[in-house]
Parts: sequence; C-alpha cells; structure tokens
Amino acid sequence: MMNALENVNINRVISDTLDLVHIPSATGNTLDAAARYEQMLREVGCTVERYEFIPNNPTLVAVYGEDCGGKSILFNGHMDVVPLAHDTAEVKDGRIYGRGACDMKGSLACILEVVRILHETNTVLPGKLIIVANSLHESPGGRGEDLYALTSQIPLKADLAVVMEGASVDCTIAQLGSATFEITVEREGDTCHQLYAAPNTPHPITIAAEVVRLLDQWNIELEKEWIEDIGYASFFVGSLHSGQFYNQLPNQAVLVGVRRYDPHHTFENVEQTLKLRLDELAEQHGVQIHLDMLKVRDGYRIDKHSSAVAALQRAVSQVRKINLPLVGKKVVTDAGILANALGVPVLCCGPDQHTAHGDVEYVEINELEITVKVYLKLIEEFMLNEAT
Repeated sequence: MMNALENVNINRVISDTLDLVHIPSATGNTLDAAARYEQMLREVGCTVERYEFIPNNPTLVAVYGEDCGGKSILFNGHMDVVPLAHDTAEVKDGRIYGRGACDMKGSLACILEVVRILHETNTVLPGKLIIVANSLHESPGGRGEDLYALTSQIPLKADLAVVMEGASVDCTIAQLGSATFEITVEREGDTCHQLYAAPNTPHPITIAAEVVRLLDQWNIELEKEWIEDIGYASFFVGSLHSGQFYNQLPNQAVLVGVRRYDPHHTFENVEQTLKLRLDELAEQHGVQIHLDMLKVRDGYRIDKHSSAVAALQRAVSQVRKINLPLVGKKVVTDAGILANALGVPVLCCGPDQHTAHGDVEYVEINELEITVKVYLKLIEEFMLNEAT
C-alpha cells in the first residue's frame, strides 16, 4: 500500500465521474445510473449483488476481497441527485461541472479508483471492502427507504462504514436526527365571506399563528438543553399557507417545516410529543390539527476515541497535512441509517460539497484526487497497520 498513492490516475476518476453525471438519475428513477455503476464495479474486480426493494431504484452491494478474518470496511454512496435542472456536464478550470458531480457521483468514482488500484497492484487485504450504492437519498423524494430495507433484510457486516460525503476537513462524531412535518389546522364548514361567518367561528390562520408561537416557545426550551458536540435541537417553519382571497374565511391552514432532534431520541418519541402538544391546542380552539411527520434520518453518535476515528485522523493528516477536528453536525446523511443498523463506527468523508444542491454544481478535481488518497490511506491504517 505504500506506493498505492502514486498509482492514482486522476484522468480515470474524471472520466468515471463524467460518465455517471451524464446519466440522469433524479430521485425516483436511478435504473440507468445503477446499471452503469454496476458494470463499472464489475470492471474493477468486484462481485455485485443488485436489489430492487423499491421499483426503479436499485441498491447495489459490491464486494472486493475475501473474508480472511481481518477487518472489513463498508463504503456507501447514493446514485440519485436532486431534481434540479443543470447545464450539460463539462470539465473546466480544474472542476467537473454537472448535476451530481459533487453530490455525489464524484465520490462513487473515487471508490472505483481505489478498488482499481488495489486490483492492479495485487494488494492482498486481510479483510474485504463492501461498496453500497443506494438510490433513495435526496429527500423529500427519498428518505433512505432502500437503505433501510437493505439493512433490515440483508445481513451486512463490517467493522467500519464510510459515508462518502458530509465531511472533508473534519470528522463527524455525531449528527442530529431530522424529520419533516406538515401541520394542518382545519375547522368545520366551508370557506365563506368573513362577514357571513357564524360568530366565534375559529380562524385557521389565527390558530396557525398559535402553532408558530408554540414552536417558537419550544425552541426557547430546547435552547436550554445543550447537545454535546452539536448544539441545540430545533423546530423550523419554512412555509405557511392559507386562504385564497382577502375577505374569504378559509377552512384550513398548512404549516411545513423541519424538526431536528437529539441523537439519543427516537423519531417515534419526537412525533408523539409534538402530537400531544398539538392535540391540546386543537381542543382549546375547537378545531382539528392534523400532524403528518416523516422521518428523514435518525441521529447517531460514535465513540470519538475509537480506532476508526484515529485511523481517519491519521489518513487525513498524511494526505491533507491537517489535524482533523472532531465535530457534531446538524446536517443529516445516510450515516444515521448505517450507524443504527450496523452498530459500528460510521465516518463521513468525501470531496468538498459546498456546491451541492446549487444552481451550479461542481467538484474540484483536486478534491477527487485527495479523496482517493485518503480512502487508500484509511484502508491501510484501519485494515493493514492494525492487523500487523
């Protein structure tokens, strides 16, 4: 492995990234992208199993190496991209432009190059590499449904998992859980002219304002509970809609937002607590308040003193020449699914993603090369050095 870094061929990484970016794969239909990535995985020496728990959204599980009793590492990346239009993919000024270039087809290309190098150099691993490519990541279109199905139905085992996004120059040791909510305030009766409404008819907009006030007050309470390494849990309302005309009394109001919660809390508990508070408000005003809450990901926390964290710190130190700080984050990744399902340390590591979901998306080619080298060094530090 000592000379593996010298064998990185960035032109192959660029070609693979462009190949994948050219294939449309908005969340909901990744058939073509999955077919091509499966072919690419086989070409570099992997065996591949293809599952389709959700129609048109395959999940790939590739394996490189043999189970020789040593440690194994699982690398995870998603093949779907956000459904936002983008100019045709191109290479320009040291960058690869295109939808999915940094989020996260560049990462999928990086792990291909890692396996290709190991195969070409006849590197014998004491364990094996597992590559999981899933299709339903980008919410609200996808909420990890295929990855949840995979981890519940297929026996995956690894000593370490790496989600190939979410961190470049720090090490994530905790993430908040996240769920979206839609709260509908609904009164009996049809819409009507405000002057013809019966006295004391509940006004959905006024009650919706009470819901906002409740959540604002709740945020004040949450800000008294510091979550180690991360900060505070929260509610955020991003949309409030009601009514169609200035003097028409509506019969409903809808609020949409996100709840970010402590990694020690479950989605079910968070949902039930909010429902109880809304039920109290509904009874007070004589209306119905419906809660539609959907989990994005549960949070997680890993041991900051684990050998996995130390291995990543050493790998990044050797490649990026920086000391990798340990941080908690409010952003969610598929690490939450894997950490809770596999019960092993899950690290986030990939190329810089600051243009993800932007009108113009690109990945720095230099970042792709660095990422390949970090993965190679991580394999060496976690699988090889600790085995000797």
